[in-house]
Amino acid sequence: MRNILVATDFSNNAYNALFYATQLFKNQNCSFHILNAYTEHTPLKSNCMAAGRNLSLLQQLGEESLEGLYAFLHKINLDSGNSKHHFGIHSKNENLIDALQKAITETNADLIIMGNKGKTGAKSIFLGSNVIKAINSIKDCPILTIPEEKEFLLPKQITFATDYKKNYNAKVLQPLLTFASNCDSSVCILHINEEERLSRLQKSNLHTLRTYLGNIRHSIHWMPDFANKTIAITDFIDELGIDMLAMIHYQHGFLEKLTREPVIEKVSFNINIPFLILPYTN
Repeated sequence: MRNILVATDFSNNAYNALFYATQLFKNQNCSFHILNAYTEHTPLKSNCMAAGRNLSLLQQLGEESLEGLYAFLHKINLDSGNSKHHFGIHSKNENLIDALQKAITETNADLIIMGNKGKTGAKSIFLGSNVIKAINSIKDCPILTIPEEKEFLLPKQITFATDYKKNYNAKVLQPLLTFASNCDSSVCILHINEEERLSRLQKSNLHTLRTYLGNIRHSIHWMPDFANKTIAITDFIDELGIDMLAMIHYQHGFLEKLTREPVIEKVSFNINIPFLILPYTN
């Protein structure tokens, strides 16, 4: 059974991500673990003392967290109604990243689902702040981000952006292979030219990648080395009608550099499709 950890702040964006995940895995037996984290800095939904009782701020926040989780649980059971799916709730009095780290171990999570607002004022940005923190902190579980108000669409084409510079292994690629296999998706391997020809190492890694893909339909694409790689990737996604983007999060790699840039630097990387981040392990 697949264990899927879903972070929620009870927003419509978070619920949409949860519903999207239930549709993505509708034909598989799954346990969905819905997590809400709160601290003393979390704003109360109500300024009133709960039912006239003399509760501390953290007690009130804890009650609101559980109430919100039960409401989410009730709604998703009504909307999903899938006998293959089981739901559990987790309320944590700690910051989101620490709560996710502990919940990964407690639930033996295979995947984290997060909603991605990705907007600052009128400008669209790459990823929301909580998602960026999770990507840069969580090294042992893949993360799938779902854009705000994204309607469910089975991913028939998945772009895997890579530079072939580091070795691939079964553990790193397994989430990508699972998505492609379960959704009968084709994988578009996207390489942005940084060199005139591939090195011997890059050729070897490409061969390994294609071996892992096996019978999964896949194609190889080269893009010119524009000054802005985010533009190259988003143009490719738009031109081919890609349904999901996947990248490996290497230390000191392109994705790490992107997520650590100031927000104003990232406005051009505006993707409105699910984004799968694969943690790198040797």
